[in-house]
Amino acid sequence: MMDNFDTEKFIIDIQNRPSIWDSSSADYSNRDLKKKCWEEIVDLYVYGGEGQTVEQKKDLGFVLQKRWKSIRSCYARELKRQKKLKSGSGATNRKSEYIYFKQLQFLQKVVAIREKEDDEEENLESTEVRERPKEKATIKRKRQLAEDDDPFVRALNNSIEQRQGETSEQILRKTAETDEDRLFLLSLLSTLKNLPVQVKMATKIKMLTLLNDASDYSGYRTFDYADRSFRHT
Repeated sequence: MMDNFDTEKFIIDIQNRPSIWDSSSADYSNRDLKKKCWEEIVDLYVYGGEGQTVEQKKDLGFVLQKRWKSIRSCYARELKRQKKLKSGSGATNRKSEYIYFKQLQFLQKVVAIREKEDDEEENLESTEVRERPKEKATIKRKRQLAEDDDPFVRALNNSIEQRQGETSEQILRKTAETDEDRLFLLSLLSTLKNLPVQVKMATKIKMLTLLNDASDYSGYRTFDYADRSFRHT
């Protein structure tokens, strides 16, 4: 049957059933009507008439729908190519237009609607992509504000600022200690995170107090491990 397929007749049969192709029609959304139209198409092209089984008709319906999609895609590509030629941006190496292009002109409005929807969807995705960095910046700013309210974070930031004001010689002298200090603080992190909220806050305050006392160390005070505090020597 498909060897001697009459494509021109097939296009006419499709055109006479707008529920199959006309997306601007209310019937296009009617699934029952669309199914009925395709069953009519199958009956027109079925080989052997009523002798075909339901399964054979299903297979033929699938082949016919696939052929229609291919024809419609060829028309859409040809229409796009011709628009580019008119605008002067298309290649001119093709000798002839798609053989069924003129017969398929009833699809022009439908293809234009679909292209507009695709462009709107593409623009929407592009807008979302452009807005994502702004959303990330807002989230980052909120996180920064929350961190600034934490006294423990403020103390660490002050320590960093003080170190940034040091001379290169002082920084080099303390480089050997930096890694050890960092590793020590990181070793406390998991324990600190596992503490209850109230206990965690009290622990932070004690650590801040101890760090504050240590920052006043002038070389004449030593740490008393029994009292856990600094005392003058």
